[in-house]
Amino acid sequence: MGLYDFDKEYLKFLEKKTKEKLYASDKIRINYIKSEKFVYYPKAKRIIEKLNNLMNEPPRSRMPNLLLVGESNNGKTSIIKKFHDLNPPIEEIEAAQIPVVMVQAPPRPDIKALYNYIFMSLNIEVRKSETLSLQEEKIVYFFKVFKVRMLIIDEIHNILSGNFSKQREFMNAIKNLSNILKIPIVLAGIIEAVNAVSTDKQISSRFRPVYLERWSFNKNYIGLLLSLEKTLPLRKPSYIHKNMQLANKILTYSEGLIGEIVEIVNLMAINAIKTGKEKISEEDLKEIDYIPLSQSRDIIHLN
Repeated sequence: MGLYDFDKEYLKFLEKKTKEKLYASDKIRINYIKSEKFVYYPKAKRIIEKLNNLMNEPPRSRMPNLLLVGESNNGKTSIIKKFHDLNPPIEEIEAAQIPVVMVQAPPRPDIKALYNYIFMSLNIEVRKSETLSLQEEKIVYFFKVFKVRMLIIDEIHNILSGNFSKQREFMNAIKNLSNILKIPIVLAGIIEAVNAVSTDKQISSRFRPVYLERWSFNKNYIGLLLSLEKTLPLRKPSYIHKNMQLANKILTYSEGLIGEIVEIVNLMAINAIKTGKEKISEEDLKEIDYIPLSQSRDIIHLN
């Protein structure tokens, strides 16, 4: 492969890690595009800042909590995972500090399953024969040992698979943990998660909802496209954030979901590498044969 005479402005535009991949093989560049990357945007920054402020709240009997709500594939898990990554365990001589414990809600409202997920995240073995009360005591003990400052439970809408009584019991267990531990608890889930938290007025009043809306065509969306292109190791500039027609088509195909926006842009970039064009154009959108999520679901239902 010969040397490329890259435009200086384009090199300034790209992220440092992206620039390092420009001379790499097609396979390496494609794998880099496919790799998981977090793209900052205004709403994500605000939520991460809100989570950080929440984590620094002084302990009190009624801790403020948060419910992060949004449609599937619209960035909820990415945001809380990024916050978790920003607060990694801290190794100390006596015992490690684990500022943030993040788990996924069990597939049904099973308190013991939730506790087991928490123990697994802390690498602590427990006996199956242990009672719920004993496991709760252990969670309280180890959270104090590891100086846990926040508990995050993703996919909280999973509890809707159980009956109302089980849902309420599950949410009461979470409320009880919050009372005893005196740390904030963050729940995340799809729109139906609001119903999961609304099993009891006392519980719902403790979890202030924060909504992740679908994207619309505005400066924040254009800024997102700009940020995404900075992560693409293409050898020619595409500047998709300046191509209003293409930007609008990407938004239409994505149906305003950030996960779909990222997927479409990445697929177009990969196609641009495979075809040797090295820059994204409207042709790539045609060539990737992308089917919007709602249409994919319709096809599945028809089958």
